Amino acid sequence: MPHADVALAKLYQPRIREHAARVRRDKRLDKPDVTVTCRSPVCGSVMTLDLIIHDGILAKIGWKGRACTLGMASLSIVTCAGIGQTEKEIFEVGRRLSDLLNGKKNDFPQAWADLSIFCAAQEFPMRFGSIELPFDAIAQAYEKVR
Repeated sequence: MPHADVALAKLYQPRIREHAARVRRDKRLDKPDVTVTCRSPVCGSVMTLDLIIHDGILAKIGWKGRACTLGMASLSIVTCAGIGQTEKEIFEVGRRLSDLLNGKKNDFPQAWADLSIFCAAQEFPMRFGSIELPFDAIAQAYEKVR
């Protein structure tokens, strides 16, 4: 099997597809504190996140995702691990994810350990924007609620 095919097989491993499947159905919130829509300019992935934030802590996330499998997998991890986290904690995890995508070895806090599945994306810089999209949306949401 050629290298590119092996790399793609690693990239779209079953765990990534399983995470993506968990958020394929939109789950919007009725009365969010803030709603943000983000788009990845490279691949066109779009996510709308509805957030409820209590005292700076992310309490609830709703979503509408029109993203690739990688973006949706990232969203799935964020919707689970992000609840109960502060802006600073989520920002730090997003920074670690960016470092991982750029080839730096990185450990994630236990709640975010599944982000390590994106190690296989290092060979596909065009996909980074989609993977980081939920983190970008949350950062924008916190900016709006200040």
